[in-house]
Amino acid sequence: MATFRAYLLDTAGKITWGEWIEAKDQAEAEAKAHALCGAGIPAVELWQGPRRLAELPCDAPLSRKAG
Repeated sequence: MATFRAYLLDTAGKITWGEWIEAKDQAEAEAKAHALCGAGIPAVELWQGPRRLAELPCDAPLSRKAG
């Protein structure tokens, strides 16, 4: 398992909350981060250490990339 950090963003792109995520890979981490979306949350950023992996829009379904 790897440790990731999900940051919930407001409409100005500012972090409003952070959540630790344990996942076997980035795809699982993205799914768990996207599940944090709720009312008034436009996007979630996913990080692993100092590396920003993705910004996941909450109003769009999570797409799977081949990789």
